[in-house]
Amino acid sequence: METKKHKQEIGTGIDKLHDDILIAVLSCMSLKDVVRTSVLSSRWRYLWMFTSGTLDFDDWNTSTGKIMKREKFKALVNRVLNLHQGSRVDNLVIRFTNLCYQFRTSEIDSWIHFAMRKKVKGFELDFSVDDGFHCCYKFPSIEELLLLSPSSAFGSLRCLKLVDVDIDDEVIRYLLASCPYIEHLCIRDSDATMNLEVVGSLPNLRELEISNCLNIRSMEIYATNLVSCTYQGRKISSPFKNTPNLTELTLGGKFCHSFAYEPNKHSSYSDQLVKLVLNFQTVGRERPIASPDLHKLYFLERLELNIVSIGCRSLFFFTSLIKASPNLRKFKIKIEYFTYDQQSTALRLNGGRMELFPVVTSATTGGFRHKNLKVIEMCGYIGLRSEDEFIMQLIKVAALSLDVVFIDTQTDYHFYCAKESYGTNALQRSSELYDRQRRHAICCATDLKRKCISQIKFVIT
Repeated sequence: METKKHKQEIGTGIDKLHDDILIAVLSCMSLKDVVRTSVLSSRWRYLWMFTSGTLDFDDWNTSTGKIMKREKFKALVNRVLNLHQGSRVDNLVIRFTNLCYQFRTSEIDSWIHFAMRKKVKGFELDFSVDDGFHCCYKFPSIEELLLLSPSSAFGSLRCLKLVDVDIDDEVIRYLLASCPYIEHLCIRDSDATMNLEVVGSLPNLRELEISNCLNIRSMEIYATNLVSCTYQGRKISSPFKNTPNLTELTLGGKFCHSFAYEPNKHSSYSDQLVKLVLNFQTVGRERPIASPDLHKLYFLERLELNIVSIGCRSLFFFTSLIKASPNLRKFKIKIEYFTYDQQSTALRLNGGRMELFPVVTSATTGGFRHKNLKVIEMCGYIGLRSEDEFIMQLIKVAALSLDVVFIDTQTDYHFYCAKESYGTNALQRSSELYDRQRRHAICCATDLKRKCISQIKFVIT
């Protein structure tokens, strides 16, 4: 029998590998798993410092459901970055939801300096929190970036994602000009972004997201190879100047409303879309009745709607979008309903008014046949008559082509209703109400299934 000492002398197969090979293997692992390997033996203790994979920091602990203390998280990030000895890092991701207003910007600047020095391909800074607090961190100016790294500013960058980070227009232009390989750019919740220009030689830019930049006044996009774009924000005029390959578009905020209610203003680029996602918000004043005849979207194959509504409000208005898309194959609608307390709060915050999509009749939006629609999916279904009428209308117009209808009854609406009824302390009664409402939704969906054509498959979850 081999002794323990003899086994240690022989070692395992992986221990016989050269350090460069072990470092390459570790570079493919997550940061947490890489650090764990440091306790295997004295040889493994420092190997992680030379990895070139992804350094991913998140102060939200998914296993405990708690946020790491601010000073502890900051110390962790600084320690790992200071100890890293490798010449490069592929990706640096820092999600810091517990950032305070008094946090020293020089420390975040040092994280950016690390990313530049290590020639990262992917860089993400996310300082967002659920309660809407804006940390007011300002991304370094061009002069400050040059001081941090005079030779190059993210020359190897392929993906940049900034969330709740204020960044000036001229800095964005400078970064785009300095990053010839950039493929994905995301700027979300930046108060400093006002007149955005995505122009110049950007042969690799494929994905762009500009969301919730409250002070934005204009946006001009000249990106011939751009495939996917997300814009959620205020109404601006003609942002898509030269985007011949744009086929996937996600819209939200006032601009989304403009797309639905003023379709002719968007015809220069809507013709080429293959996938469209519309996020309808509910704020401000109520919309007037809109024309059911929208600009034709001949290439559109997939349409997704995410809407906020009040119970029992007719959904027939959205049938017009399907009518305008003769080659549509999949339609998905996800509904979030206001509870009584949420509706009262929204009315109070908006001066007693709510902007909702127009109410139209089935006669107004019906009277056509769709020959290509294969899949209908409704998420957030709670068993309302308005939901059933809408689904039945779609089944009627697409009776010859429709294959399957998905109805998802899982929704937070039941949870919020239970919470309003019994409060957070009455957990058992809240759970009972949640289960009862969910069972009701499933029963309603099952009844709807019985009324439909037998060859159409229904999937209820």
